[in-house]
Amino acid sequence: MDRNGSIEEEGRAVTEGGTAETPMHVIARIHTDFATRFGIPRQGGLVEGITGRIVFEPQYRSPDAVKGIEAFSYLWLLWKFEGTERSNWSATVKPPRLGGNTHVGVFATRSPFRPNPIGLSSVRFEKLELT
Repeated sequence: MDRNGSIEEEGRAVTEGGTAETPMHVIARIHTDFATRFGIPRQGGLVEGITGRIVFEPQYRSPDAVKGIEAFSYLWLLWKFEGTERSNWSATVKPPRLGGNTHVGVFATRSPFRPNPIGLSSVRFEKLELT
């Protein structure tokens, strides 16, 4: 343990609370026509005509990095929620689909207010544009 309360575990710093800090790098940004989160449908895959673009950060815009991607019809996107940061988290939330009156475990919902603000989406791949 170092003087900051961290120990090394398999090359990663681990805080006293026991959580490993794994660095994440933004490799791309998702662009859609939705200006606010309130306009985004809950089941986007069920709504026709919704499209978006994935724009890679300059250091990751390599044709080699996407070589062969055209062979797939769907992609998994791992992404970070924006505007959901809080100093603490709650184990339960009141989802709007239940009228906002019933407490449900946060992991039984799609709530963005989680210990880690990470989302996972399956999206239909349409085309690749290298610019």
